Amino acid sequence: MGKDLDLEKLALRLLCAGTAEGHVRDTLGPLLRDYAWRSTLHRAIFDAIAAVPSSDPEHLRQLLPAKLTRMGFPDIDWAELFAPSPMSKEEAISTVRQMIAGA
Repeated sequence: MGKDLDLEKLALRLLCAGTAEGHVRDTLGPLLRDYAWRSTLHRAIFDAIAAVPSSDPEHLRQLLPAKLTRMGFPDIDWAELFAPSPMSKEEAISTVRQMIAGA
């Protein structure tokens, strides 16, 4: 279960901060729409990200804390979610597809 939660955190991080090559939210968001999140917190974060029309990390950083607090999740490590990933876009997409497949 720990690996699954780590992968979920990575997927959320990729949605928030993107990759070294830029944003991947438009690609990963639809892939994750029907994913069965193992963590209620991770599901809530995903729902909040999906509700924000912009994929700009700074815009997300401004809106998400208040949104999640209203959803009942005030204590989130935002620095972790907005840490840039060194992954390429292809690696990010492949990793999320593997997570969804349960590999």
